[in-house]
Amino acid sequence: MIDKFIKFVTILALSLTVSLSAMGVASAQSLKVGLYPYVPRIEQFKTALIEAWQEVSDIPLDFSATCNSDFSNSPCWDGGYSQENSPDRFNLDVFVFDALFFDEYKSAGQLTPMSAGEIEGRDDFVDYAKEGVKVGETYYAIPQLGCANILFYDASDYELASATNLTDIESALGTCTYTSEIPPDRRGLTINMSGGTTNAALYLDTVHSLNGTYPFPLPWDELELDPEAIDNMRELLTMASYENATDSEKPKIGSYERAEWFSNGWGRATIGYTESMSVMSQGTRDNLDFKVMPLSRVDESYPAVFYADVIAVNPNTQNRDLAVQLANVMAASDTIVNSFKAEGGEPPQYLMATRPSVFDALGLEDPIYDKMFALVEDNDPIMFKLNSDSREWLDAMKGTIQEAAREDYVCGCDYSAIQPIFNNTDAPLICNETCSPYGGWNGQWTNDYPAAREGSVCGCHTCAVN
Repeated sequence: MIDKFIKFVTILALSLTVSLSAMGVASAQSLKVGLYPYVPRIEQFKTALIEAWQEVSDIPLDFSATCNSDFSNSPCWDGGYSQENSPDRFNLDVFVFDALFFDEYKSAGQLTPMSAGEIEGRDDFVDYAKEGVKVGETYYAIPQLGCANILFYDASDYELASATNLTDIESALGTCTYTSEIPPDRRGLTINMSGGTTNAALYLDTVHSLNGTYPFPLPWDELELDPEAIDNMRELLTMASYENATDSEKPKIGSYERAEWFSNGWGRATIGYTESMSVMSQGTRDNLDFKVMPLSRVDESYPAVFYADVIAVNPNTQNRDLAVQLANVMAASDTIVNSFKAEGGEPPQYLMATRPSVFDALGLEDPIYDKMFALVEDNDPIMFKLNSDSREWLDAMKGTIQEAAREDYVCGCDYSAIQPIFNNTDAPLICNETCSPYGGWNGQWTNDYPAAREGSVCGCHTCAVN
């Protein structure tokens, strides 16, 4: 009898396990999560999520696929930018990706549809974020992060504070004011235009500022590129320097070098995302102002374009209900506040929220978050998304756009001198030879940091554009 009873219990347990698995409920040993890694402190996101999740479930979370801050665990989930990094490659249950790819993921059936009733706190989202992730009343993701191209400058800089278009910005900053990678003092602009995807996104943002067309029309060859948009991108390069704008940042996530340079007094203004404020000094932030960067030469009359990173559930998860619950916990106001806030002697991450309640909570601790919320309210933004051909288009055109933006660069570049320069007497002979492949010497040289970081440099008339 005892043997028969044990056999009956075993069969019953196995049957229940199979039934639970078929229903997609708590038979999971863990849930695998792919976080968006391009944040100042990814570990804080993990800790905040673990603590919030433990309040509702004892199912452990697996972050092994999320990229470390130094990409030491590559290949890893990078937010969807690498074509080969599909959610299924890493068996992700829940993943955060750049909404640039929203339509492509949706078209490919890689986003689990969710009813409005499954989205917790759905009225506590800013409009562009909420509208950008649904079709009709069906949600295909839950907003988590936002961002935009932001111009940072000293609050006392009246010219930049009053500038309302690209022409005003250029009038204030000037062009060709420095030729080194790092500005030698408070002059010019710093901007990162090094990446292909970055250039393609900036191009579409610029085109939208000119004509307001949305969804974005995608040009498929060089002849279809909008010449005014390309000219405006070239103008950004000349307000900075070729080396500054095209040099890639360190591979470490969250380095935000140009924001650090601005905080050190190098450059009159810098363009970046709000989270770059996390590497600025408190003194810099106390005297800082910022606005959405205008990309048209006349005052823009169209809604601003804001980027977003959104949380999705993989349709191939074996635990749909748990995964949807986890996605909601990831997006919850308290989880986001704990992910963003100042911690361990570090300042807030200054990431842009998509919930008014998060802005309100963080604004009680730091008024910068009130100013960030005002950006959203004042600009009535739309979400940056491409169509279902996003990857094919990026592969075809990002290099073309990058090259077009760098063509016909009119300012010079600095090059390391062929030997040390000790005085003005040495400079002509050394710099003329150094600059002979680059249009000749422009008469400038320096040994001073930061323009010269590894020995003497000479200013040359042209750059080796690449």
